[in-house]
Amino acid sequence: MTEIDIAYLPVIGRGEQINIICAMHDIKANYPSPKAADFNKDTDAPFGTIPWMKDHSNGLELNESMAIVQYLVTKYPGPLTPKSPEEAARVAMYWGWAQDYYSFVLSPFHDIITGHSDAFWRNLRLTDTLAEGGKETGIANLTTLHKNRLGFLERHLTAHNAGPFLTGDACSYADIFLYTCVRSVQDCGGFGILRDACGGAPFADCPTILKIAETVGAMDQVIEAVGTKFAEYPI
Repeated sequence: MTEIDIAYLPVIGRGEQINIICAMHDIKANYPSPKAADFNKDTDAPFGTIPWMKDHSNGLELNESMAIVQYLVTKYPGPLTPKSPEEAARVAMYWGWAQDYYSFVLSPFHDIITGHSDAFWRNLRLTDTLAEGGKETGIANLTTLHKNRLGFLERHLTAHNAGPFLTGDACSYADIFLYTCVRSVQDCGGFGILRDACGGAPFADCPTILKIAETVGAMDQVIEAVGTKFAEYPI
């Protein structure tokens, strides 16, 4: 069996999609703790960030979720591997949407949820949601962005009669990332502030997106890989 090491924190973030991909592609994943003596992200990861991966078969080490995801589905083909260049391009496009949504909506919410508000921690991110108004304004601005970004995707998917997955009948790695984003907002404790800001229904106007996420979440391998993480993890 293919075997890799993945370092990540006990949050959903960008790492859970990798865990699900491994489960669906029969890849054994070991998880050295980024806080333990066996792995130090500042010295052991190329860019000092996580997720980080090392492939036992060839010693390849990768930072950045995009590189890890595309490497795994290309190197070890399985159900999430695109079947044509056209499909690969569309899957990459949808994964890019999820990456932007995560980076500019969910990740800034992480700062608010965990109380990290100083510029050094935030790396001067472009969406400085706590500037010019504090926490309440930050939540309001991010809620607006959440609805706007979802609106673009929902209208696009509706116009293209998408389903049961983003590109049609086959689940892709983009569907997996979309699913983890949706479920994080729905179930992770910290995102209660976003749920409250949306009147308890953060995806009320996104039936197509919700249906795709529900279809992914009903897959046996996804159920087994995820377990109760969304309810247990704060973000």
